[in-house]
Amino acid sequence: MDARPRIALTGATGFVGQALLPMLLAEGHTVPALARAQKNRQLTEQPGLDWISGNLTDAAALKQLTEDARVVIHLAGVTKARNAAEFHAVNAQQTAALVAIARAAGVSHFVHVSSLTASRPDVSAYARSKADSERLARDQAGDMPLTIVRAPAILGPGDTATQPVLSLLAAGLLPVPGGRQSEFRFSVMDVLDLSRYLQALAAAPAAGYRLLTPAGHLSVSWNDLSASATRVTGRRIRKVPVAPFLMQGAGYLADFAGRISGNPQVFSSGKVRELFSGDWIAETGIDSPLPLHETLERCLAPFLASGRQSRTGGSETHRSET
Repeated sequence: MDARPRIALTGATGFVGQALLPMLLAEGHTVPALARAQKNRQLTEQPGLDWISGNLTDAAALKQLTEDARVVIHLAGVTKARNAAEFHAVNAQQTAALVAIARAAGVSHFVHVSSLTASRPDVSAYARSKADSERLARDQAGDMPLTIVRAPAILGPGDTATQPVLSLLAAGLLPVPGGRQSEFRFSVMDVLDLSRYLQALAAAPAAGYRLLTPAGHLSVSWNDLSASATRVTGRRIRKVPVAPFLMQGAGYLADFAGRISGNPQVFSSGKVRELFSGDWIAETGIDSPLPLHETLERCLAPFLASGRQSRTGGSETHRSET
């Protein structure tokens, strides 16, 4: 068996893809990667990397992507949409089409990165679309080995969805759900840990169907996040409880604004329902995860540096820290 199989990748320019792609290339894999044509986008050329221009609706591009690939890692999808139909079209139907094309191309292992929210499909339109994506992937996979990875909350620098919260956290504030919802716990995973996990899955032999729910930290509370941020920033983090009715109202306003502007946001009424629906706990902890404070240190670094620059009038004295 080829020790360095050809691994096709969707979502290579996204949050997780930007962490995973360099790991695959560093291991010597040849990686055809799907990328939409966008104005002013500069795609870096690297040995072993073959950019395929197109998107998940482009059957010709998907056939080119999967040709001679032994493994497909499917990261692409949407976390914000104007309505349930848009979530379903991208996350579910386009996943099914890719799985069917990969099977026809003779792919030996399809890895579909889903979401832990798929375990409760009635919570939100996003959760339903991820659950549907899993069901349709199984329908289309046939005898092609299929691994579904239900990812928990993923943390790391460069995630635009978490930037507002990280900015507040760097300033010493952590908005949290008020009431009993503040006691809910959740699993988290560093984007680098998830990338290493997916890399290992792609390199290992596969057979049949597997549903995996990994996490770096299985049970994290808002207090844990606050304590880790305090360790990173050196300042006390003040938790700011937000009343449930205010969060729900903000979610509906975000829905309305997204429909009017055509530019939906990750924060929505659906996201609020996910936050209010209890604990979100994965099943399996990975070996040797990155400590939570180290993850937050990388996440908060740009915001802390910006704050230091503003306090010094744009200049910053660099010092080493141990």
